[in-house]
Amino acid sequence: MIKKCLLDWKSINNLIKRAYTDLKTAKRNIDDDEECAYNYAYNAMLRSGLALMFSEAFRPEIKDKHLTIVKFASSVLGNKFKKVINDYDFMRRKRHHFIYEPDIPCSRKEAEDALKTAGEFIDIIGKLIKEKNPQTEFEF
Repeated sequence: MIKKCLLDWKSINNLIKRAYTDLKTAKRNIDDDEECAYNYAYNAMLRSGLALMFSEAFRPEIKDKHLTIVKFASSVLGNKFKKVINDYDFMRRKRHHFIYEPDIPCSRKEAEDALKTAGEFIDIIGKLIKEKNPQTEFEF
């Protein structure tokens, strides 16, 4: 499910930067399109989870990348962050339904909850990455 890769702090920085951009975009869109906000919140979590993998010098294999990132984050973060990981996995499955079953709506509350979860998750990952590499300054 995972493979080793080179540790690349520039890519990690770019992923975290993009995660925060996705979160801002989600917040801007919530009044107009809840599903769009939800998707951007999910993408923010996906990118920050990938940054976490990269910071451990791993990347997902070809198959089931999204699920692999969730499982990897769960193994690194552990029980302390079990709720946010469970929420992330729920968002992954819900997003899948939005794409492949377009009749399932996204409520305002679901979008707001997604924004909250994404913000928590990105902050957790950002702090963890800074602990691993204290000289890291995210450029955004």
